[in-house]
Parts: sequence; structure tokens; C-alpha cells
Amino acid sequence: MTDASRIQTAGDDLSQPLDPAQQSLAEALRVSFSILKVAMFAALVAYALSGTFSVGSNEVAVRLRFGEYVGRPGERVLERGTYLAAPFPIEQVIKVDTRPMTLALDKEFWYQAGKRDAGRTRDQIRNAHAGPLNPVLDGSLLTGDMNIAHARWTVTYRVTDPVAYVTNVGSPGLAEDLVRCATQQGIVQAVAQLAADDLLKGVVNREAATAVAQRRLTEMATGLTIDRLTLDKVTAPASVTGSFDAVTTAETDRAQRIVAAQQDRARILGEAAGEGSDKLLALLDRYERARETGSAAEQAAAEQEIDAAIGELRVGDVALGGEVARIVNTAKTHRTQVVERVKADSQTFARLLPQYEQNPRIILSRLWEDAREQILTGDVETFYTVPGKLELQLNRDPVIQQERQKEQIRALKDRQSEAGK
Repeated sequence: MTDASRIQTAGDDLSQPLDPAQQSLAEALRVSFSILKVAMFAALVAYALSGTFSVGSNEVAVRLRFGEYVGRPGERVLERGTYLAAPFPIEQVIKVDTRPMTLALDKEFWYQAGKRDAGRTRDQIRNAHAGPLNPVLDGSLLTGDMNIAHARWTVTYRVTDPVAYVTNVGSPGLAEDLVRCATQQGIVQAVAQLAADDLLKGVVNREAATAVAQRRLTEMATGLTIDRLTLDKVTAPASVTGSFDAVTTAETDRAQRIVAAQQDRARILGEAAGEGSDKLLALLDRYERARETGSAAEQAAAEQEIDAAIGELRVGDVALGGEVARIVNTAKTHRTQVVERVKADSQTFARLLPQYEQNPRIILSRLWEDAREQILTGDVETFYTVPGKLELQLNRDPVIQQERQKEQIRALKDRQSEAGK
């Protein structure tokens, strides 16, 4: 059979209808191929949408396309929102946490307590570390006056340049190590410029230490910024802690005594002259200095100002009060009473003098009667004797005694009330 006849025979065979088995196989292959096309299309769509990502409120993100940053400088950082990126490995999205991070430097400059100090009191720990320091285990700081101190610090930092952070740091662990080393350098330099007494009082230039540490981080282009450096605790070496505690206690007691003395001074001056006590005291000091220097003119001027202030109960625009005002007011009241009494006596004498010149006996009798009436009126006990007998038996009336005591108490209260006003 020739080739042409074979092809004709095969064509005739294909034109014949398929048997049921072959037809079922063909249908199955057609359905499987359709499902495969749908699955491939779904996979393609999922792959295209796999680059969708969201950026939270406490983070930022940068995109890398084949290892290069996407966007112009200044526009590469993506803040909060939802974005679409090409799927990996075409583009890569790196998120950076921008929340403040806290790092405790509690071992670098502190003696190593160890397990043996667990449960011990402060005095027991101090006694246990009273010996020489072990430079391998015990950290310390050297002050400007060549003394040793221990301190614990806390530093707070955050990422402020995400591009520099991703380029040169890339991981939180490395960022923590860089901040730790830079901060240690800043602390060492700042403490080296202080005296030990200032450091133990907490007087330390944190700004200088922070500036040194920040300069180191900036030079390395880490994108990290130090927000705050805090001195948590500071102490002298255990071998001299007792002496430093004694000094601190003495200084605290001194400060308390100074405050108490200032309060007593303010109270005493306030009771003495009220609000004008300071200005009156300044005048008195001026007068004393003038006396010491022998300046008569200055002394006279100061004395004149003091007299004017006490007379007017005022120094400048401030009134004098307290005991000074009370004494001056009492003196003024007494002066007025004496003057009025003398005036009354003068008027009485002037009125009686012409009558006395005309009839002295009558005026004398009247004056004696007035005197007798004044003497026998009021708090007076009268005793009567039998004429012709020289022996007197006195029996004091208890009612009169009680009344007299009541009057004395009442008069005393009245004088105290007037003095208080």
C-alpha cells in the first residue's frame, strides 16, 4: 500500500464517530484544561495583588525595587496608610518601628551584684563589696577629681531617618548596641568633667553626654536620635559609702536647719514689724554701719529716717505692724491720756484759783471732801471703831474680797484687749 492510500485510510478513520470511552476522555481533558486556565488566571491575579501592604500609626515603610529605593529623596518614606507594591522579588517592603525605645545601662557602670547578694540588706551588700573593685566584673566611672563612682542610666531613643536606618543598621539589635556604645562614650566624657561630690548629688551635664552620643550616631549615619538620658541611681564605692552617707546626712541636716532658721527669722520679724520688717531692718543696719564708720551725717540721716518710719508707722509704701505698731500706738494713747489729764487739771486749777483767792477755807474743805469721796468710793473696805478705845479687831468681809478680785480680773482683761487692738 502506498503512502497516499495510508493517509486516505487514516482520514477515513478520523471521520468516523468516536466510541463512548474516547468521547468521555476527551470531555474530561477539555474540563481539566478549563479548570487549569481558571486556576492559572487566579494565581496570576493573586500574585499581582500580593504586593498590597499597610503601614500602621507607629511605623513607617520604605520600598526597594531590585535593591534600589523607590521614589525621589525625601519621598521614599511611606507613612500610615495602605499601598500597592510589586510582588517579591521585584519589590521588597521594609517596615521600621518609630516608637521610642528605652535602653537601661544598669551594668556598664555598676558593680556586679551577683547571686550572692540576693536577699541581702543594703548594709550587707555594701560590706560584701567593701574590698577592691574587680575591673573585669565591676563597672565604674572616673570623675574629674580622680574619684570613682557607680551609676545606673536609662536612655530613650527612636528612629528618625528610616532610610539611613535601613541602609546602615537594619535591625533593632544592632541599633541597641550602637546606642549603648555611643551613650557610654558620652557618659564617660561628661562625668570626667565633674567632681565626685557633684555626681553623687545628681548634678551631671546630661545635655553634654547626650550631645556626644548623638554626634557619634550621626557620624555613622544610623538614623537614630537620642531623646532623653536619665541618671537613675548613683553611689560611691562600697568601701567609702558610709563616709559619703555621713556627709550627705550632715548636709541634709544643715539645709533643714537653715530653712528652720529662715522661717524663725521671718516669723520673728513679722511679729516685730509686720510686712515692713525688712525695710525697717535695712534702716537699722544702715544706722549701725554709720555708727561703726563714724559718719555723723550718715548716722543723723539714718536716725531721722528711723524716727519718721516709727512715728508714721510706715517705711516708704509699706506699713509697719506687729509689736512695733502696738508699742507705738500704746505710747501715743498714753501720751494723749496724759496730755488730756494735765489739760483737765490745768482747767480745774484755773477755775478754782479765783475762788481760792476769795475764800480759801471753803475751797480747801470742798477739795478735802472730794478727795475723801474718791478714796472711800469703789474698792474700799470701811472699818468703824468705838470712840475712846485703841484696840481694833478687823474682820475682812469675804464678799468684798471676791468682788475686788473680780474687778481686778476684769480690769486686766480690758487692758489686754486694748493692747491687742
